Parts: sequence; C-alpha cells; structure tokens
Amino acid sequence: MDSPNPQIYLTGFMGSGKSTVGPLVGARLGRRFLDLDDLIAERAGRAIPAIFEAEGEAGFRRREADALRAVSREDGRVVVATGGGTLVQEENLERARASGTVVYLHAPAAVLAERLRDTAAERPLLQSEGGRPLAGAALARRIETLLAERRPFYQHAHVTIDTAEAPPEATAEAVIDALRERRNEE
Repeated sequence: MDSPNPQIYLTGFMGSGKSTVGPLVGARLGRRFLDLDDLIAERAGRAIPAIFEAEGEAGFRRREADALRAVSREDGRVVVATGGGTLVQEENLERARASGTVVYLHAPAAVLAERLRDTAAERPLLQSEGGRPLAGAALARRIETLLAERRPFYQHAHVTIDTAEAPPEATAEAVIDALRERRNEE
C-alpha cells in the first residue's frame, strides 16, 4: 500500500472503534499502531482525565495538536487512532489529510451511547460539571450534541466506514478494502 501520504488516521466519535480496529488494520498491513491519546498521556506523564482536570480541555487540545504534529512527521507508516475531537481543529484536520488518509469510523448516536454506557466515568467529556458520569437520556443528549458539532469535520475524511453492525474484524477488512480502492483510484 505505497502512497505519497503514508499515515492512516482513524477518526470518529468515542466508541466508534478506533482503538479496537486500529491494531487490526495495523497488523494486517504490517504497520505500527499508535493511539494518539496514549501518546499524549505518555508525554504528559498522566492519564487523560488528569490532564483535563489540571489543564482543561484547551490544554488537552494543545497537547493533542503537538502529538499529531509529531506523528504526521514520522517516516514509518503508522495507523493512528485519533481522539474523537482531534480533527475538529482545522489545523489538525489539514495536517492529517496532507500526511495520510483519514478514515471516519461512523456509528449512529444510539449505538455510541450503548457502547459508551459503561465507560463514561473514564471520559471527561461524558461527565457532568460535577464530574459524575452521565447516564441514560443525559448521556444520549451529550453524545448527540457533540456528534452534531463534530460531524462536519468527520465528513472531510477521505473514506467513511460504518461500524454500527460489523464486528471489529469485519470493520478492519472494510477499512483495508476502502484504502485499496482509494489507492487504485488515484
């Protein structure tokens, strides 16, 4: 899969499957997998929720932009799971599109709410102002709101893959097939 733009960036809302599908795509293509959130946490020496608590979302987004910049410059071909909001910053979106192929892993809000129900406590943007994890209708509303804000940016992806019904292995194959098809069209 030689390409002038070697990186593969998986984007999509939390729970869309980026961190699950990414390693599968990487293994099948012989590429290293990198989760951008893991890189940010490693560089900061603390977990993402601790970064949000200490620096706020703006501080986290600065760290995220720095990490994406570093990954986009790597010589090796990497499959990168971006954070759900990474490409909402125009500079990040342009950088990812210029240095690789952006793949949007799409799932409807109801599917995302079900997938995220048990992990909302670990996700700062799915917590109330008091720091409690959202649940039920409040969780669904937050997901709908964030998804509506992010959808216009996700739509700039080179490729869109629906993850609602397919298991991770089938989604990984769909990503690889779409990448090959895109390469053949270029």
